[in-house]
Amino acid sequence: GGQAKFRPQEDDLNSVSQLFGYVSATGPGGPLQTAFNNLVFNGTYPDPATGFLAPFTVVRFTKDHRQPYGIQNSVSLEFEPVKDVVLNVSYLRTHGVHLGSFFNINQPSPTGQVLVHDSKGDAGFKNTFWVPSPPAPAPNAIPGAANPNFFNFFEADSRWYSEFDGLLINLNKRLTHHVGYGVSYTWSKSLDDGPNPSFVLIPQDSGNFGAEKALSADHVAHRFVANAIFEGPTKKNVIINNWQFSTIVSLESPHYFTKFTGFDANGDGFPLNDRVGVEPRDTFKGDSYQSVDLRVSRTFKVTERFALQGLAESFNTLNTVNIRFFNTVYGAPDFIPVGTPGTGLEGSPNPSYGTPRAVFNPRQIQFALRLTW
Repeated sequence: GGQAKFRPQEDDLNSVSQLFGYVSATGPGGPLQTAFNNLVFNGTYPDPATGFLAPFTVVRFTKDHRQPYGIQNSVSLEFEPVKDVVLNVSYLRTHGVHLGSFFNINQPSPTGQVLVHDSKGDAGFKNTFWVPSPPAPAPNAIPGAANPNFFNFFEADSRWYSEFDGLLINLNKRLTHHVGYGVSYTWSKSLDDGPNPSFVLIPQDSGNFGAEKALSADHVAHRFVANAIFEGPTKKNVIINNWQFSTIVSLESPHYFTKFTGFDANGDGFPLNDRVGVEPRDTFKGDSYQSVDLRVSRTFKVTERFALQGLAESFNTLNTVNIRFFNTVYGAPDFIPVGTPGTGLEGSPNPSYGTPRAVFNPRQIQFALRLTW
């Protein structure tokens, strides 16, 4: 949509919370970092020469907020190629409409543009919102605001959407002759424009929602899951009777994450959603996921009525390190040529860029006894 109009306190649904936030200039080593250091080391905050305190309204609902809904289409073919084996091939498309999220309605009209790049080296212009100099004492010194009496003013609206297309193939064999198995493969593509009530997903340019369209943070192109179960005989002999072994193998292609500057690069007073250069959302390729789970059990007949089952289970049996989230704070407003002295991955000056921030569970083993009657 077009540039949002600032309508302070217009709505009847005013569930308004106010915090006080410090507004200052951009960049590592800039006034914002200086003010933070003064708070930590000197106990003074803010520095009146480089910033000001202003009300920070967390959220307000728009009057014409619409009810979200989804549109789903699917087609499926299922048949039995051989006895006890069922093959299902399905195509699924879903479309989320009027999804809810936030955007900054206090972002002013652009006051300038900067020539920056994406990670492939292609150049493009990016809007900036700094208060022009003059009246600002220097360029890129004071973040702009449609209403300077407020820091950021977020409005909850229902203008976001999502798309999912998926091909699902499932092959299942019923448990017969002591063996059963299932194999599932999914190819999919998920697109959205950030319909998630998270500050890091707020559009960085409130007048250009179209620039937010990208792969979804939930996008997984390929997912493969296989399971199998093997049952021993029940009346063979005391050593091999009533054993059961099962396993699940899970494989997923990587998720994608957004490359952030880590500070207010466009001068709108909000530092959490600024992307590097003209890079789209969700272009940092994460890690694939691999896991093997095992289960072994045996049932002992205690009496005609009572049975005791012993179980041993392991999850992520191979103890694969599966990275869940990465540090994607690049640390610069534009991409720096790879190999530049003092930089690391993709030319980032941040040594932590691209490093793991959270991992999935390591190997877990558990034992249990189950008494049934």
